[in-house]
Amino acid sequence: MLADLSPLEVTALAVALVGLIPVITQYRAETKLFTVGYVLLVVGMVATNVEALFLGSVLNFVEHAFGIGLAGVTFFAAAYLRRKNVINGGDAS
Repeated sequence: MLADLSPLEVTALAVALVGLIPVITQYRAETKLFTVGYVLLVVGMVATNVEALFLGSVLNFVEHAFGIGLAGVTFFAAAYLRRKNVINGGDAS
């Protein structure tokens, strides 16, 4: 059962989980969508690893729909809104 796990995917999950530490500790209201996007990527990595153990097709859908698709849309919206804010004279940092 655990032999079905890919070492590369387990490593990617570990890196993603460690990456949550700075994302959460440096959270700001203006970076909310970027945080949501990163959390969705982590959800996708968890689904990728768990799908090898059970509910393969369901978790494969979760991985692609949420972990990749919705994360991409969220990052797009975050970048768009951030750029719009900077152009309109908002905080340029």
